[in-house]
Amino acid sequence: MKKISVLMLFLCSALFSVAQTQIVTGHPDFKVKVTRCAASGKTVVLDMVFTNVSETDVEDWSIRTLYCNTVIYDSEGNVYNDNNLAVKVSNFDYSTYFSNLKMISDVPMKVSLQIKGVPETVESLARVDLQVTIPSFNIGNTPVKIKNIPISR
Repeated sequence: MKKISVLMLFLCSALFSVAQTQIVTGHPDFKVKVTRCAASGKTVVLDMVFTNVSETDVEDWSIRTLYCNTVIYDSEGNVYNDNNLAVKVSNFDYSTYFSNLKMISDVPMKVSLQIKGVPETVESLARVDLQVTIPSFNIGNTPVKIKNIPISR
């Protein structure tokens, strides 16, 4: 019985470590959390929460999908860019342009990225390079990198 318990514990920890999503934002006061990644047909929706954990409000920030600034790679080697993407920030559509937005300190902000044309066989997003610009945090030249996002189907 003890051997079975140890084996089960090992298998569970191995599965957890393989599928763990990794997020690199480029600044300790800017947090990104993936809340859901789900598919319906050939459309995948990646829901995230952005949070400014600094003591001051960010007066302007933007998210860019136009001109190949945001790029997504799936687990089957497909690449998606501005032709396949739509972005919503707090339920407002920012797909065709980017705008200066305010990010209030310690208030979560919902961001949703819709990816069109994803084959139904794709099980995960290998990497999302999301172009977020926050001048007060000196974020802009290096994208937010999110790796290993499983897709619920």
